[in-house]
Amino acid sequence: MDLVEFLTARLDEDERTARGVLWDGSGNELQWSLPFSATIQVGTELFTTDDGAVAEHIARHDPARVLAEVDAKRRILADYERFVAERRRMMGGWDSYPEVSPILAALALPYADHPDYDEAWRP
Repeated sequence: MDLVEFLTARLDEDERTARGVLWDGSGNELQWSLPFSATIQVGTELFTTDDGAVAEHIARHDPARVLAEVDAKRRILADYERFVAERRRMMGGWDSYPEVSPILAALALPYADHPDYDEAWRP
């Protein structure tokens, strides 16, 4: 798996998770809202949405924002792939820049705890 494939897979996962909050199993759109009080388990930690800081964080990372971020990152990937294709075309198929893109490496950093993350990508 190369870095572009890795990022594409992570973005697909992020999109599926966000869309899962916005759509029910039959394709009907749901209204997303932050419950007044809920307990959320992350690993071994429990958080409650009646804690103002936790609730604000959850609200700022609602599904619509996640989908907007996924779209923005996919645009970056598409621009990168167009750049690489044009560079190879201009070089007659030879790749003069085989190193990992620092921009893509930075995009992958939030996923560094994923088992498919390659430490060679770390900026």
